[in-house]
Amino acid sequence: MLTGQADFIEQWARVAPWRVALREVETGRALRYGELSSRAWRLTHGLAAQGVMPGDRVCLLARNGIETFEMVVACLRLGAAFTPLNWRLAAKELDDIVARCRPRVLIYDTPSLAAAGQILENHGALRGVALGEPLRGQDPTYEALLADACDTPALVDRDPETVAMLLYTSGTTGKPKGVMLPHRQVFYNAINTVYACDLSPDDKVLAFLPLFHTGGLNCLATPTLYRGGTVALMSAFDAPRSLETIEEWGITATVAVPTMYQMLLDAGLDDHDTRSLQTVLCGGAPLPDPLLDAWLDRGYMFRQGFGMTEVGPNCFSLPPWMVPHKRGSVGMPVLHGAARVVDDAGRPLPVGEVGEMLLGGPIVCAGYFEDEENTAKAIRGGWFHTGDYARVDDDGYFYVAGRKKDMFISGGENVYPAEIESVILAMPGVAEVAVIAVPHEKWGEVGLAALVAEGGATLDGAAVKRWCADHLAKFKVPKRYVQLDALPKNASGKVLKAAVRERALAQS
Repeated sequence: MLTGQADFIEQWARVAPWRVALREVETGRALRYGELSSRAWRLTHGLAAQGVMPGDRVCLLARNGIETFEMVVACLRLGAAFTPLNWRLAAKELDDIVARCRPRVLIYDTPSLAAAGQILENHGALRGVALGEPLRGQDPTYEALLADACDTPALVDRDPETVAMLLYTSGTTGKPKGVMLPHRQVFYNAINTVYACDLSPDDKVLAFLPLFHTGGLNCLATPTLYRGGTVALMSAFDAPRSLETIEEWGITATVAVPTMYQMLLDAGLDDHDTRSLQTVLCGGAPLPDPLLDAWLDRGYMFRQGFGMTEVGPNCFSLPPWMVPHKRGSVGMPVLHGAARVVDDAGRPLPVGEVGEMLLGGPIVCAGYFEDEENTAKAIRGGWFHTGDYARVDDDGYFYVAGRKKDMFISGGENVYPAEIESVILAMPGVAEVAVIAVPHEKWGEVGLAALVAEGGATLDGAAVKRWCADHLAKFKVPKRYVQLDALPKNASGKVLKAAVRERALAQS
């Protein structure tokens, strides 16, 4: 048995094995709790036969599917860290992450064959498992791995601090950082979400956010499985198909970014019977008032939240009945969580004053994988320093006032200018660059690159864009390019991005 947390999939397999745990929208494939637990046990033994031991990492490079959660459960039982990879990243970026986390096994799907092949070639000791056609003769298929293993349950005794998931997110330096989510965090996030969203075994959650992010994996999916509900999986977001699924399957809850909610409106929300939808959560980017009003006017208790990979991810809860009265608020801290607003010296600020938001409680991660320096900077005195500004009102409701770091969010994806700047600076002919965020109707924010050429030459914006596309994921590539004579700096040589913004926008 787990120390502190039960094997909740095995528990539901015993109590209600007939309940549907997972269902794929595109294929119609469904898995009941009894089947999920049995297949996860086979995967547990199969991974062990591949040499996976407690403390190892198991990587997944694949689109959303039932296998993702079989891996989550198997890794929980093994004491290994489930490490999903962002398939949107360039092959070089993925290879860098693999080099950092040193996994024992890589499970890959057919659309990821090219990237998986490069990773396996560069890391000779890494074992591959194919969800489709194997890349190499020695790589077993996923189903063959399960078929050759037994489904006999075993006693599992895990310390709550054992790392259950290793989720990679970029840091302000642009280098990926592996966030260690221990069993304790997964458990308390599930408990908090069950209470905040009033989840029950009758809930049916539609999951279309990518499962390599904590938003897709842990905002609603793992808490729903903890509660014995059903998670409906889409391989990728499709607005018309989502509306059809909500109507046909009686979906009760979902979580998405603002862009997706706008797409659902545009795709004909009013033309579908979506009265079953009770929990509508929004995160990943600031929520425009017109979009909030559009959903509230249609009777949905649309709630904006705040979360991050390192904490929760569900850190706050806004009761549905308070949404119209606390416009713009992310709510109060969740049941097993804490938050405070402090000044630069770490002193608590009074009501209404803006300062850095700190988060605490058992929902805080165990730190960054093999990165003591950044861990010590982020977690101090039992509090996680978010780097985000916030304020709290007289009633204890929190409002996020802006990001302290330069990071911006484009289409639900975190984008870090420092990473993009380092790539552009490697291009011949570029002397200086500063990347800022500018508003975009569809994606919320996109990058604008302010460029300075070597020797006063003229830079071709289209050529810079092609360079970025060769080295970065598509969502990171700036959409606009402006050439300046020089970047404004302060006395110490630091680029003044506010001044960059003013000059760039005036010239574009």
